[in-house]
Amino acid sequence: MSAAPPVTLSDLIDSHAFHRGDTVAVVDDATSTTWSQLAQSVSEMADGLAARGVRRGDTVAVAAELGVDYIALYYATARIGAILVPLNWRLSDASVRSLLERTSPALVIVGVERLTSVVGESAGEVLADTPGATWGEQLRAPSATSVSSPPSTTVDGEHPHLIIFTSGTTGTPKAAVLSQRSTMVDSYAGALASRLGPTDRLLIYQAPYHGGTWALIRQYLLVGASVVLTRSFDATRMLGLVERHGCTSFFAVPLVLKQLVESPDFGEFDLSSLRNVVFASYDPNSQVMPIVERLRLRGNPALTVEHIYGQTENSSLITTSRPHQGAGGVSSVGRPVPGVRVSLRDAKGHEVGPGEIGEICVRSHSLMQGYLNDPKATADVFRGGWLHTGDLGQLDAGGELSIVGRLKEMIRTAGVNVYPREVAEVLGKHPAVRDCAVFGVPDDRYDERVVAAVVSSESGLTPERVTAWVRERMAGYQTPRQVIFLDALPKTAAGKTATVELVALALRDMEGAS
Repeated sequence: MSAAPPVTLSDLIDSHAFHRGDTVAVVDDATSTTWSQLAQSVSEMADGLAARGVRRGDTVAVAAELGVDYIALYYATARIGAILVPLNWRLSDASVRSLLERTSPALVIVGVERLTSVVGESAGEVLADTPGATWGEQLRAPSATSVSSPPSTTVDGEHPHLIIFTSGTTGTPKAAVLSQRSTMVDSYAGALASRLGPTDRLLIYQAPYHGGTWALIRQYLLVGASVVLTRSFDATRMLGLVERHGCTSFFAVPLVLKQLVESPDFGEFDLSSLRNVVFASYDPNSQVMPIVERLRLRGNPALTVEHIYGQTENSSLITTSRPHQGAGGVSSVGRPVPGVRVSLRDAKGHEVGPGEIGEICVRSHSLMQGYLNDPKATADVFRGGWLHTGDLGQLDAGGELSIVGRLKEMIRTAGVNVYPREVAEVLGKHPAVRDCAVFGVPDDRYDERVVAAVVSSESGLTPERVTAWVRERMAGYQTPRQVIFLDALPKTAAGKTATVELVALALRDMEGAS
């Protein structure tokens, strides 16, 4: 018996083109692309890459906004076994150069004018937008594909396909290398857990340099559903796209959900097509369900909400809650998705029991292959045969996971552990606190001191009132010893609180007070 033919991510596009070729796969601005058109674009781009000398195992770095051409490129690189490296174009020039040096791309694609000169200094070939043609049009052009025929290579699921830089809330971003099989397994798990089907339509505004962006796109395209793209978050535009294209779902962080329902145009749109809202939060989320209730009033009374948890190193998804219809809060991130095993472990690597706090460790077939050119960090994160996420959690008796905080953000003060998430949840219930974050900074007396960053809805809130609120509800050692007030919490591009920036602000605040 002959061996089964290799399967790549791009084979899924060809399959849907055969079975549902005339239906819409991607909506990009006002342009709709069918499955047949997407499959053709993938094929032409694969030929164009090969014509430019890109071979299996080569990296292709991209600094561009998300669009249908970017999606086609994602699957085209998979077809020839190349490795896609989405670049964060919002970084400084020096940071972009560093990413290019670390990944050594054979081809750099540029759709952001500011970076044209920056990437021009890299060793690889550069393909940039011109006044006459976008990078996608140039890559698909027949003149490009006629240079040479594509090389005859075998590509399978074990080949690396994606390098995603981690969000880096606690240090220098690491480059996670993901294989085609790991991302495909992640997609199957997410689609099953969220009960996706071909009639679903995802609205997505997240940038393409986030692993979660590709995880969501893959899930929907996997089942033959479609995705609606918008370049960035704009509340009115997003609401209009939901109505115009009948979007059934979108992903957001709580802050974005809040901005949607607070838009002055919120009441102008029909949101009845929405079936499910997916959110992720490491911060207090008591406002999520009231927001969802407002969305229900504008459309579908049966709208559900799903709280998910994931990490780039696992190709994205780790757990998800059941689609929730009640009016209560969504504090748990649910249970592991199919194919993922979660274990909470103490500092010695021993599994802890229900209700106890431990580091969230993961085993699955969707794990990354490792960190690029960093065997030491790879060995450390996979010690004991488990992916150590660096996140702290608790499992209840039913096996549902709740996030407590970050292991590296755990505060060691006066010989005891303080978990920032617990303090932030208490502080977030203060009627004058719109948003908050709790973290630790070095302290000569206490080793670390607990600091709270607060966004207040009233000008009269003082540090004394903040600390009194916490002290009345928690132990003295959990009470912030320093409070700073901000107009808004700094966020990473992934929507997480930028702890590193907050630490710097707190230290400057202390220097100014001394």
